[in-house]
Amino acid sequence: MTQIARYAYVLLAVAFTFGVVVQVMLAGMGLFVDVTPRGGPSFAMHVAIGWMLHLAPVLIVVAALLSRAGRRHWIWALALALVVFLVPMVVIMRDQMPLVAATHPVLAALAFGLAIMVVRNSIIALRLGSDVGATRTAA
Repeated sequence: MTQIARYAYVLLAVAFTFGVVVQVMLAGMGLFVDVTPRGGPSFAMHVAIGWMLHLAPVLIVVAALLSRAGRRHWIWALALALVVFLVPMVVIMRDQMPLVAATHPVLAALAFGLAIMVVRNSIIALRLGSDVGATRTAA
């Protein structure tokens, strides 16, 4: 079960990080590509994918916990989940607090950095599991 959780941890972390990169491209398309019938930009895909990515870090936290790789792993994953939770929330406040809403891309960049750290940690956890298995078989 632990080894399966470690593979899930890596898979979810890498998929989420890739999703963040896709989000940046979709935001760029929303700014620069005419995709609506009237020839204007649309952020519809960015918004839709963003809401899907919004809850993904919760799965990463669960996988990090189940991987039994240590406290550092689930703490980084939890930090990612908290930042990702805030990313769309600040956009919702754009009418009342535009300066807070302006932190959306900054929080997204922070989320990307955290996602890279979580991917790194997940690979370490997977290797840790492989080393433990190799040690047990050799003994």
